[in-house]
Amino acid sequence: MTEIELNKGLEGLADRKNRQARFSKSFEYIIDSENQRVELSDPRIVYVNPEPRNSYGSLLVVDLYKKHNRNIRISKETDKKILRYGKKICSGRECLPSVSITGAVLKDINEDRKNDEITIYRTPIDQHGPCQNGAWPLLWDTFSKRLNLKNIIFYAFPNYTNKYLGLSAEIIVSEHTNFLIGHYLIEARNALQCIAEDKVEALMIFEDETYRFIENIKNNKKTLKTGLIQWARNIRQIPLKTSVEETTKILIFGGFNLMFDHYPVEDFFLEQGIIVKVVDIAESMNFILGETSIRWGVRKGKFTPKEQFSSDLNDLTDLNEQEKKEALRAKRKRNTMKFLDSQCNLFRRLIGKSGLLFDSYADFVDLLEEGNKYVSSNSFTETPLIVGRFMHSIKEEIYDGLINLGTFNCQPAMNSQAIIRPLANKSNIPYAAIDCEGPWISTNQRRLLETIAVQAKRIREKKNLNLK
Repeated sequence: MTEIELNKGLEGLADRKNRQARFSKSFEYIIDSENQRVELSDPRIVYVNPEPRNSYGSLLVVDLYKKHNRNIRISKETDKKILRYGKKICSGRECLPSVSITGAVLKDINEDRKNDEITIYRTPIDQHGPCQNGAWPLLWDTFSKRLNLKNIIFYAFPNYTNKYLGLSAEIIVSEHTNFLIGHYLIEARNALQCIAEDKVEALMIFEDETYRFIENIKNNKKTLKTGLIQWARNIRQIPLKTSVEETTKILIFGGFNLMFDHYPVEDFFLEQGIIVKVVDIAESMNFILGETSIRWGVRKGKFTPKEQFSSDLNDLTDLNEQEKKEALRAKRKRNTMKFLDSQCNLFRRLIGKSGLLFDSYADFVDLLEEGNKYVSSNSFTETPLIVGRFMHSIKEEIYDGLINLGTFNCQPAMNSQAIIRPLANKSNIPYAAIDCEGPWISTNQRRLLETIAVQAKRIREKKNLNLK
């Protein structure tokens, strides 16, 4: 960590130490910097997600919070400005998610936070490790002391143990669902702009219909299900010059860093008329949720994902109180994963009625089991999941090219490249591993992507000939 640079918006960096705002031990209220009790329904409370989220999902989530008389701000795409903010408190050697989240927090404090707010900064990347993500409790504590600002709370994501930080299970589940829907809408938009007869006109219609859907949800005119059924029916009327099946398709996959750096690679392939999909965000959500089950499974002598996520581990017989707590925590999170999977399948099916989605939802445990054949999933890193996603995509034979997108200082991402390389050499699907320093690509990386684009188009031409 470097010394924080003085900045106009950080008034709290004076020598005087401020009392830190905090949740009560019971998580039933907040104690502010004046040592006063603040009810969790207080309108001054604002939740902040410092991770970049998709635009459609963010609009749905903001409206969701308003319906429950709560306030939330959500970070936009990571850019150079956010990373410059991050380096005011980071050395720059940390992984991209760490620097990006740090920068988004400082940017929010400087540019968006109001003086009378009680602000709760939180992160869903709440992992025990061994990744750098496991250090977040320490980093939040460091932020709190070094920034020395009044009425700011740094915490992990709302969950059962912390009583959802004044929210509810319903709100948190709906929040995840809305981000998933936003992700699938962008997936559909990417396909449409590559196969529409008139790209400009098609995208205008798409945006109009999508914002109409969001407004209908906001105004309680439609439910998510009925709104998407109407949306898909209208989108299906847009004239197309070809089908999704006959168009070149590329998958961008990787670890948590995808949330922060996929934009330029995605844009590049869209410019080439190639349908590009960024791997389902549910895989990262399930990765966080699944850690408890993996750890509990190892303690019980289960070493494969299928065993660790089996209902056989629900038996509480002969367990002491501490073990029962851990077993129940694993069970709760497995149930959350099952519900998340059901939502993914449901909303992919509804949005898929537009004719713009082209692959099925991949079960997290199946992906992890596939990756576990090459590297132990008990390492608690993203490596086996990334490898499993690669192998699943090869067998699926839907994609004509695969991009493993990582960052140069993310060891799990680097490990996956070493494991995948010999596997990729045995496949005829074009594959490339890209190491980004941020949400941009170098000239050499662009040349590599150009090569993959040409090869992927050739592969698709051969597949289309075989189909005919």
